[in-house]
Amino acid sequence: MRFLHLRLLVSSLIVALASAATAGQKVDIYRADTLVKSQAESERNAAARATFGEVIVRVSGQRSALSNPAIKAALPKAQNYLFGFSYKSSSEKITVDGKTFPAVGLQLNYEPRAIEQLLRQAQLPIWPANRPQVLVWLVVKDQSGMRLVPAPADLHALQLQAHQRGLPLAFPDDGSLSLSGDDLWSLNLEKIKAASQRYKADAILVGRYTPYSLGPIPPPVVVDPLATANPSDADVVPALASSSASSVTADASAEIPPAVEIQGPWLGDWQLIHANDDQSFADETPEVAGLFTLAVDRAADYFANQYAIMPNNQGPQAIMLRIGNITSFGEFKQAQAYLDELAMVQRMEVAKVNADGILVRLTTDGDVKLLMSTLALGRRLAPMQTATLNEIPAVVANEVPVAPVDQSIDADAMAELDQALANEQFPGVSTAQPSLAQSSGTQVPVGGGTLENPLLYVWQK
Repeated sequence: MRFLHLRLLVSSLIVALASAATAGQKVDIYRADTLVKSQAESERNAAARATFGEVIVRVSGQRSALSNPAIKAALPKAQNYLFGFSYKSSSEKITVDGKTFPAVGLQLNYEPRAIEQLLRQAQLPIWPANRPQVLVWLVVKDQSGMRLVPAPADLHALQLQAHQRGLPLAFPDDGSLSLSGDDLWSLNLEKIKAASQRYKADAILVGRYTPYSLGPIPPPVVVDPLATANPSDADVVPALASSSASSVTADASAEIPPAVEIQGPWLGDWQLIHANDDQSFADETPEVAGLFTLAVDRAADYFANQYAIMPNNQGPQAIMLRIGNITSFGEFKQAQAYLDELAMVQRMEVAKVNADGILVRLTTDGDVKLLMSTLALGRRLAPMQTATLNEIPAVVANEVPVAPVDQSIDADAMAELDQALANEQFPGVSTAQPSLAQSSGTQVPVGGGTLENPLLYVWQK
């Protein structure tokens, strides 16, 4: 069924990558597309059982989630977790029990709250739909030389697995390939980061791969900054054109041309660059497509560990956040809407308004570290320069701007905002110092985010 789903899944991926993202990208993590032989209810229920595990892995970010007893128990009743479905015509055919039938495209939409409730019951994490966009640089070395773009079949394998895990990818366009094959093959990180700046992606994934018969992949080469000679590009095949960093040019309905068979096994070496962290991993697989599956899985596992909401027995957290650069009620409502949309935020309460900004109390499902990572991904709130926030995660390809702590704020404007909030009877507004002890059962984080030491951020207009 995996290959039968290929065209539908790639088509969905192209739609998901159709617009550039500069602050993470929202992914439809609760949707599954498949093929069925008819619109019968039994066929739809079988399709739900077949795609249920895909959705669970994508939402939880955990490949091991399918072995959880609660998930296993829910699998036979997968259709109960749907809130909608739709059919569409298809030119594909489907083979069942040795018989071939004209296929019907089926889109299954799972109920987010029901899936999240199941994951909480299973004590599994929830990876929110806003996910880091990853800029992918690829270089392959085989008997024909070095190429900056893989064979179409290999690229489809990468895209298919990225769809399965809910990881949005971007690819460099042909007009900005200032990198040579040698730059990528030697893993010249300085040049790679510089060439990636224009795409404003949230992370960079560099993949190098080659048949085992051609020998090992070399370790990164330390480039001499005083060297003036340019590496030769004579052995590099010109890159295939693509329309933009966040789109795929392949026609999803077109047949994938057969690739020249190259004897495996294949070696792959990957470098994932995110914030202040570099992750390296290497694999060996019988077929080249297996390298892409493992690479996407490793990258998705890493990001799920960074951004997923982990279940705990401590209950909700209370985090104090002071927001500067808000001088009107309209700007406040924008900031409020942004925070309310964060999956980890249960409730936002305004505690105090003064010339220093707006002090808010967030009741969250995660700790201070997760909130800081989430805000860095969203890029609507920028951290101030302060010792409390000396480890704010930065987005490597488009770093989060850091505002100075002594930014001037109009006291009169803040007084007017305070009055506007009072007139709106916004819950929690107070001119007195708030007491977190009033929130029964709420845990106060240590090391920032407290009443005495709130997180300091500036709203990006």
